[in-house]
Amino acid sequence: MFKWFVYLILICTMFLVINKEPIIATANPKLFSLNVDLNKLQNAADFKLLAPSHSDQRYKMEIKEPYPFVPSQPVSKVRLHYFYKSGQTYLFAIEEHKAVGYKIERDVTSIDIRNRTSTTRTFVEDFKFSERGEKININGSEGRFEPWANHIPGGYLRWVQDGTFIEIDSKVFTKEEMIDLANSMCN
Repeated sequence: MFKWFVYLILICTMFLVINKEPIIATANPKLFSLNVDLNKLQNAADFKLLAPSHSDQRYKMEIKEPYPFVPSQPVSKVRLHYFYKSGQTYLFAIEEHKAVGYKIERDVTSIDIRNRTSTTRTFVEDFKFSERGEKININGSEGRFEPWANHIPGGYLRWVQDGTFIEIDSKVFTKEEMIDLANSMCN
């Protein structure tokens, strides 16, 4: 039985490694007009939605979360993906939600190999801003930057602005480009 379990893990790992790049390379997101959909999204959001001020000229965007976006339903978290104008190359993502009063659901799975059982528990916690990373000034607010490992460009850049938690992640943009992008964020 253990041998079967190891084979299953190897097959799943190979599937993920083989299919990782083609999924990214052939991404064909449903692209939206920034002004119209961001205005609708802002009306549904329970926080102040911020976006890069120059993004509508340089990038195409997809609303990744909430999916599907239904303007009549309340929105507590937003994740936007940005691509080059062609819509094929992923550049960066922006995730936003309330900085105070936001709840995070976290699943923890415990696996008991000896008894061949697993249990998953869901924990609900209050959001807490992580103070890991290098301090960065973004629009007069203290932000934090954490680079990717192995000298890959970019990383995570997060801060709180106008009561909204914002996190940008990119493997394409450098730290400086991400900071410029963050400083252009407005509503």
